[in-house]
Amino acid sequence: MKTIKTLIIAVCALAFLTSASLAEGKKLTCCEKAAAEGKECKNKCCLSAHKNGKSCEKCNPNKEDLKAMNKGDKKVEAK
Repeated sequence: MKTIKTLIIAVCALAFLTSASLAEGKKLTCCEKAAAEGKECKNKCCLSAHKNGKSCEKCNPNKEDLKAMNKGDKKVEAK
């Protein structure tokens, strides 16, 4: 009986963790939103970082802005 209870608790915990991670989703950063619209981000911190060829660590901790900018460059080159 103890094994069954432990198994049920483990399955419920796994289901809870899986549903929480799926429900979280991914929010777009300000730079990703601007790139999706075909524009450049207007935030002062992002503009100063982009002028220096760097990523704005405040808005894009995982350097999403550089990835978004590179995707935009590839579209421009294809035309």
